[in-house]
Amino acid sequence: MSIILLIAILGAIVFKFNKKPISKIISKDNKVVQLLQNAKWYQNPWAGGVFLFLVNAVLFTFTIFGLYLAIYFSKSFVLLIVILLGVIGSIYSWLILNNAWQGTKRNRMKMGLVGSSFYALLTLVVVYLWATLKPAYSGEDTFMSGMGFVFGIFLTIIAFSTCLVVTNYSKQQEAN
Repeated sequence: MSIILLIAILGAIVFKFNKKPISKIISKDNKVVQLLQNAKWYQNPWAGGVFLFLVNAVLFTFTIFGLYLAIYFSKSFVLLIVILLGVIGSIYSWLILNNAWQGTKRNRMKMGLVGSSFYALLTLVVVYLWATLKPAYSGEDTFMSGMGFVFGIFLTIIAFSTCLVVTNYSKQQEAN
C-alpha cells in the first residue's frame, strides 16, 4: 500500500512539472471547450468555480460508487483500475475547464480556488472523522482505520493542489 501511495505522490510531482505536454491533450476545437467558451455564465469566476466544484463532486461520487461495486463483487484488482480511471477523468475534465476559461489570471485563480475547495472540504471531513475515531467495542484496534484516514488526508490534499495547478495553468505561461 505504501508503494502505491509513493507512486501516486511521484506521479503528482511529475505531472506538476510537466504541464506543457499534458495541457496539449485537449485542443481548442474540443466540443465541450467550445460550448463552455460560448457560455457567458462560465466566464464568471464564481459561476465557473461552482461548476468546477460540481464536476469534482460528480467525478468523486462516480469513483466512490465504482470502488463500492468493485468491493461488493469482490473484484479487488478492479480497485486500482477504478482509481486510475477516476484520476484520468478528473485531470481530463480539469484540462477541458482550463482550456475553456478566457478570463484574467486573478479570476482564473478565483475559479480554481472555488472549484478545488471541494477537496479542501473533503480534507476537513476526513480530519474530523480521524480526530473523532473511537473503537466500536472495547479492545478494538483502530490503527488501520487511522491509517486509512491518513491516506485519505494525503490524497485529498494532492487532489486539491493538482486541481488548483491544472486549472490555473494558462496559455500565456506556456508561451514563455
